[in-house]
Amino acid sequence: MQAFIQPGFWIFVLVMAGIYCIFALGLQIQYGLGGMMNFGHVGMLALSAYTVAILVLTYGVNIWLASFIGVVIAALGGALMGLTTIRLRGDYFAIVSIAFSEIIRYIIQNSDTFTGGTQGTLAIRTKDGGFHTYTESLEPVLTKIEEFFQPVFGDTANRDFAMLVIVWVAALLLLWFVSRTQKTAWARVLRATREDDHVPAALGKNVFMFRLGALIFGSVLAGIAGVFWSFQFSILAPEDFQTIVTFYAWMILIMGGATKVKGVPLGALFFGFLYAGTRFFEFPPFTWFSSSERAYLRIMIIGAVLIILMIKRPQGVFGKREEMVLES
Repeated sequence: MQAFIQPGFWIFVLVMAGIYCIFALGLQIQYGLGGMMNFGHVGMLALSAYTVAILVLTYGVNIWLASFIGVVIAALGGALMGLTTIRLRGDYFAIVSIAFSEIIRYIIQNSDTFTGGTQGTLAIRTKDGGFHTYTESLEPVLTKIEEFFQPVFGDTANRDFAMLVIVWVAALLLLWFVSRTQKTAWARVLRATREDDHVPAALGKNVFMFRLGALIFGSVLAGIAGVFWSFQFSILAPEDFQTIVTFYAWMILIMGGATKVKGVPLGALFFGFLYAGTRFFEFPPFTWFSSSERAYLRIMIIGAVLIILMIKRPQGVFGKREEMVLES
């Protein structure tokens, strides 16, 4: 339990919570507004993160330009998935979305000369033929943030602290922006298509464009989360982007209330603690397992939390039960 009194532990928890907050916010647009059960959201996270690494390492692109391109690629990935699958409804769309994200992950895993394959970005050669981290040009920016806050926070203002500032400033701005979009005519139409089976027929082909827009918007948010993911971890590997990562975001969404933007950061903070804290719990039943085994136990706990939520309060903390409408 010593870790719980260390500032570094809580800083890491908050950084992860911020990244997952942005990631889950994309699902809030797709499901909370459009009713689309996207189980392949992690694919856009992977596209964005790997785009940043490949562009910086292989082609020497500036990291900020690479980040912008990464978000664009995630948006294009969402558009491609939408154009090919968005006419599917309910369970069918959910199943195909999983397949789409798995295709992305297997392409990454088997493209050794381009993505580093199973070895991840560590195996990507740079322009000079060597092996470097793609976040080297980011470090001066993080150092300046550290130096700005060190007079107040002392040694606590380290690299993770700088990432905490960047991630949560972006998360709060995106939460504000998404909350504003939910008051627009576009959002009202999406809610109508989610809640009334007759609306899609009345709108005709227009409903396709509304739903495609929601899918692309959510993919952009996943792309932004992917950029921050790449900044935080500096090294990427295919196993970082398994389907379970999407269900982490679903837990966040369900906990806060799928139709409520304000529930997303609350669910993200709880998830951040649960995700990182289980490694450091020093009481039964956690002490019965090794550190590596606790990673699997963590997934079981998250699954149990999801089950309990769906039984006891499926609308989440801030949601309303009458708004829990799925596609038919």
